[in-house]
Amino acid sequence: MIFVFSGTGNSYHAAKRIATALECDMVEMAAAVRYKRTFYNASDEPVGFVFPVYFHGLPSVVEEFLSTVEVRRPGHVFCVSTCAGESGRACEQVQEILGNRLRVDASYDVLMPENAVFYEDVPGKDEAKAINDAADAAIDGIISSIKAGEKGDRRTMAGSDCFEKMREDYEDFRFTDRFSYDENCIECRICEHVCPEQIIKVYHRKPVWDDAMCSMCMSCVNMCPKRAIQMGDITKDRGRYFHPTYYMWSLGVTPPYKREDFERYDKGLR
Repeated sequence: MIFVFSGTGNSYHAAKRIATALECDMVEMAAAVRYKRTFYNASDEPVGFVFPVYFHGLPSVVEEFLSTVEVRRPGHVFCVSTCAGESGRACEQVQEILGNRLRVDASYDVLMPENAVFYEDVPGKDEAKAINDAADAAIDGIISSIKAGEKGDRRTMAGSDCFEKMREDYEDFRFTDRFSYDENCIECRICEHVCPEQIIKVYHRKPVWDDAMCSMCMSCVNMCPKRAIQMGDITKDRGRYFHPTYYMWSLGVTPPYKREDFERYDKGLR
């Protein structure tokens, strides 16, 4: 059983690759929080938590999920953090929040392309492909390690000398009043559909962020086909990124438009 949270597809891709290899089911953490699903029976299968690193730690919705989840009959328990640099203390947070309810046997991290366009520009298409190709090789190594039942901290990018400060910054950045849309908005409702926490609602044909704070997954910014959603002024001149295998169809969402209208990644529209 693989529990996953993903905003623009890096963690989803890693989780899907692992789940397929281990023949495990996948559970989307944001949906579990939304529908208050807290109890799971792993039936002695491996149990994995796969998530991106935000500000050297866990996304807020992952923290919320971990605080209430109950997993019965777990097999080998592991966590995998995807990151564009340091993986920080996210895996330590997993164990701290789970406490005595579940013991993590192994921790891993994987380098994947940046999506935090408010922080820095995202890689170009060729660079992103090279990073993702290397990530696939790393994920396959993680799969082999899991199948072998290896334990311990097996991360290569862990650690953070400024964890507390980064987490304070994260809380400051989570206010959704920073998001806006510009004149390029075509009222396609993609932002509403891709938001994993479903806090974006379209009223009078324009997006509104209905909650004061979010996890900062940046799916709305990165997956808008017209780059119409901004976070302040800094994102206007920056690229956009989502994993090429990641679309709403990956999550079982049926959008109100044709798939080919959305699949812009391979067309070089960055």
